[in-house]
Amino acid sequence: MKGTIFAVALNHNSQLDFWRKAFHEAPYNTLPQTPIWFIKPRNTVIASGDIVPHPIGETVQSGATLALFIGTDKAGKPARKVSVKDAEQYIAGYALANEVSLPETSFYRPAIKAKCRDGFCPIGQMISTRNVDSLEITTEINGQEVDRWSTKDLVRSPSELLSALSDFATLKEGDVILLGTPHQRVTFHPNDTVTINADGFPTLQNTVVLAGGQA
Repeated sequence: MKGTIFAVALNHNSQLDFWRKAFHEAPYNTLPQTPIWFIKPRNTVIASGDIVPHPIGETVQSGATLALFIGTDKAGKPARKVSVKDAEQYIAGYALANEVSLPETSFYRPAIKAKCRDGFCPIGQMISTRNVDSLEITTEINGQEVDRWSTKDLVRSPSELLSALSDFATLKEGDVILLGTPHQRVTFHPNDTVTINADGFPTLQNTVVLAGGQA
């Protein structure tokens, strides 16, 4: 992975529904009006088949999602202040991803310790598909399906996210945007095998190992 991985919070309707009451209380008194971004640094990135370290004494949760890979336009220019209607030309493709996290308690300042631990961002093989508007993404733990959600429930589309991010950050070829996750996450444990699937995508599968221990 040569680029920066940007991720967005509160981009699934179930998250907004869950946090709506809290956001309407002081001091904010309203829902966030723009995407809430955070970064998954390079130490978090692993591939399918790699192990996910499980920190001792922590609750660790799976967050199946899609990774949007940034490309350049036909002239080779990076994405900077791109309109929604022009955003698709900067999308190189998508891959399955797992935005692994400790439980989330705040979205205005996502915790680095919850999001940025080693191995907390498995990303699968990219494919060049363009249509991900109603894609069903499933999560299995040890072969048993435990979660299923559809991208049709995202608050902002991939093009809208790319446009919003490129308004203040130049996105270069190889950068990635994680599109968001539902509020309900799946807890996994050491020795579990986590498998993420979606129609037409290479499977993303990782085994969980206790940090500093053996499988």
